[in-house]
Amino acid sequence: MTPVIEMKPLSRTRRRLIFFMSLLLFVIAVPVSVFYAIGYRFDFSDEFDSIKSVGGMYVRNDVPNTEMFINNEPVVDMRVFQRAAYIQNLEAGMHRIHVQGENVQTWVKELPVYAHFVTEVASFNLPKVPQIRLVTRWNDQLTGQGIVFDKATSTQFSFASTTNALRFSTSTATSSYAANPEYTYLQVLFASSSELQAAVEELNNPTRKKQFTFDVPTSSAQALLATTTKNWRDFFLYKNEEEVFISWNGDQQDVPYYYCIEYQGEKITTKEYGAHILKALEAQFAATITSLPPVGERICRSSIRIDRLNQEVVWFDFYPDSTDIVLMQLQDGLYAVEVDDRAWQNTQLLYPGKNLQVIQDGGRIFIKDSNQYLEVFTEIASQS
Repeated sequence: MTPVIEMKPLSRTRRRLIFFMSLLLFVIAVPVSVFYAIGYRFDFSDEFDSIKSVGGMYVRNDVPNTEMFINNEPVVDMRVFQRAAYIQNLEAGMHRIHVQGENVQTWVKELPVYAHFVTEVASFNLPKVPQIRLVTRWNDQLTGQGIVFDKATSTQFSFASTTNALRFSTSTATSSYAANPEYTYLQVLFASSSELQAAVEELNNPTRKKQFTFDVPTSSAQALLATTTKNWRDFFLYKNEEEVFISWNGDQQDVPYYYCIEYQGEKITTKEYGAHILKALEAQFAATITSLPPVGERICRSSIRIDRLNQEVVWFDFYPDSTDIVLMQLQDGLYAVEVDDRAWQNTQLLYPGKNLQVIQDGGRIFIKDSNQYLEVFTEIASQS
């Protein structure tokens, strides 16, 4: 018969010893944890200042296979969340962060980090080579390949990466091909857009503006207004004279972080965020009876100007499924411009070209380049 092992209870002395040791550990651990959580760190390498105040940076990044650098050093000690990274233990001061990757454009930002606070920022990286899908009028019924008759088309888009299979034909016979309904749809879409844009230009013509305004029906006037203003998710994107602005129309408690700064006076604000930020704040407060707030207070702007690179703005809209980036067609191409103008606004070319027509339909970006219709993608197609 197997003997039964009996466990004797701990003695009262040992129980008391374990209790007091646990209590002591708790008393020591809690203050240290709180001390660490609010942004203090021990630095035993500095005999004069062994306790340092630090902050952090939270970077959103939706582009896979990219690398992140802080002050030109690779970010290795970071906590990775879904589509974001938290960089901790940053000393208070200016920090330059950049995100780069193979075949994508580099995003760079220089922002201040304050002790005990986390600076939030979002990066974006568009393809270096435009990613396009050519929408042809005819498709091969057997292979589904798009049929292109214009010989020049083979070199017209040599600067881009075409994601769909094309077949260049020297014969203009179409009896063996299938008509592409998407091509017809885009024809109608761009024709309607051209007519509306012409009406907008006529409406903005100073010599005929008054006459045209009286002739336009209410429904048409609303349609014209929709071409120069965009409203989505409590954001208002609009054009004022030559400039494009975006404003927040939602609850002030939910205002996006890049509308606000920690005001540290004129000199420091200019150094940390740029002279354009101070100028915008001064203009905003000059329109009211109040003056700029005291140093150290958080201050938010009512609107942000979108950088047009000193070019004429032909067309603009929200970036697909994003209110942090604006699509802007300028004289030499279609750009994506970030709304966050702290320090500067990153601007990345999505598709180059002059005399383009751009439409966003259901979150998809279509361009008419010469006599060709194409879809432009904001990401590099994954290799199967």
